[in-house]
Amino acid sequence: MSIQVDNVTVRFGGVTALSGISISLTEGQIVTVIGPNGSGKSTLFNAITGLVPIADGVVRIGGTDMAHTPAYLRIARGLARSFQTPRFDPRVSVEDAVLCGFYPVSRAGIFGSMLRSPRVSREERAFLDDCKRILEDFRLSNLSHKTLGELPMGQVRLVEVARAIANQPRYLLLDEPAAGLTKVEQGILIAEIRRLAGIGVGILLVEHNFAMVRELADEAIVLDRGEMLLRGKPADLMHDPAFIDAYLGTSHSHQQEKAR
Repeated sequence: MSIQVDNVTVRFGGVTALSGISISLTEGQIVTVIGPNGSGKSTLFNAITGLVPIADGVVRIGGTDMAHTPAYLRIARGLARSFQTPRFDPRVSVEDAVLCGFYPVSRAGIFGSMLRSPRVSREERAFLDDCKRILEDFRLSNLSHKTLGELPMGQVRLVEVARAIANQPRYLLLDEPAAGLTKVEQGILIAEIRRLAGIGVGILLVEHNFAMVRELADEAIVLDRGEMLLRGKPADLMHDPAFIDAYLGTSHSHQQEKAR
């Protein structure tokens, strides 16, 4: 099982946001997409999840072409994601926000829910138990009844990742999940990503923190102005001049030259 992105191009009017991008993500693999702002990273996520139409190419999940599959049905194929800017009602509690993540895997029908059947009650108890476990993993248990509007952005990001995990995905797409996190929170996130990969979840990660990328990723893909610039192991890429110029900037290259 895998996600296959083959020669995908995305255009917004006369602007080409992605041009001929091909990547793959298998279960249990951690792949990181990096690059400067405006390089097409979030657009790639949106193309995979069905939030933007593709002009050319194919996105397949588990071998099935997703061309005519809306976003909500891609979730049913085992896809979950977070967003660069978390999307939550600030009045919702942390616990309720994570519980929402279980909705796509709920088997309760509308009539069973209305009649409060024993099956629905059992499922709700199971979801609540799983929610508490997820909150414990992210060290958010003591905040479960706080509203999201009361939390700093770093903790809101952790809640969003927790909600995505509640969906029990095969593939998890995380868009800059470490932005605004403290060192302790980054450690919690890294441990959870490793745990998920260890149980077979494929993880596609957009991240600016290259130290985190080196620590986690099996493969890194570098985008620049919507095109594939480089791909390979993070430890190898960090010595590539093209990567240094695109990701760290030419000033970094000049500093390295002076240091020699």
